[in-house]
Parts: sequence; C-alpha cells; structure tokens
Amino acid sequence: MELQKVKHELKVEEWRKLIYDCRNSGQTIRTWCKEHHISPQTYYRWQRAVWDAGTQNLLERSKRQSVMKQDETAIFAECPLPTPVQSAPAAAVIIRLDTVTLEIQNGVSPETVETVLRAVKALC
Repeated sequence: MELQKVKHELKVEEWRKLIYDCRNSGQTIRTWCKEHHISPQTYYRWQRAVWDAGTQNLLERSKRQSVMKQDETAIFAECPLPTPVQSAPAAAVIIRLDTVTLEIQNGVSPETVETVLRAVKALC
C-alpha cells in the first residue's frame, strides 16, 4: 500500500512539471498536448490530481500549524490602486513564493483574502 502511494506521488510530481511547462509554453493546452502526444483528457485528469495533491498538502500543513491565534484579528486596509493601462483586468495583489504565483483580483471578498493570507502564512 505504501509503495503505491509513493508511486502516485512521483507521478503527480512528474505531471506537475509537465503542467507547468504547458502553462508557460504560450500555447493552448490542446496544441501543447498534440505536440507532446498527450490526450487532453489525460492532461486535465492529471491537472486535477496535481491540484488535489497540492490542496491536500496545504490542508495538512495548516493542521500542523496554527495560522492565527484565537485572540488575533485580521485587519484590512483599503489600498488605492492605480488605473491599469491594459484592457484586461490586472491583479490587485501578486504574491510569489518559489515556483508558485498567487494573484488576487480586484473585487474579491475580504473573506477570500483572509483565507488566502492564512494559507500563505501557513506556507511561510
């Protein structure tokens, strides 16, 4: 049973790298898959497995560490943002940790921001 878990984790790590390469190739997923002889269904199945594994790791870390003490209160301050030059919506906040980039868009709820910041704090 333990060997199967290790094999699966290795496969997830392999696919994490492939998905990263695909997303940073500048190609559509369909085009990238065709060039790498991977069916889009397989790509999306492994993308989900990678996401689930990352989420599970984050949950396990947050259980081991207390993100906020019970007597702590999250404080939010309004930060005026410059008007974006481009027509596409720009991220209000961009956080980069190693190979992970987190973008928080304008209009996101304070609850979502608090949840994201708790998760980031758990990783640090």
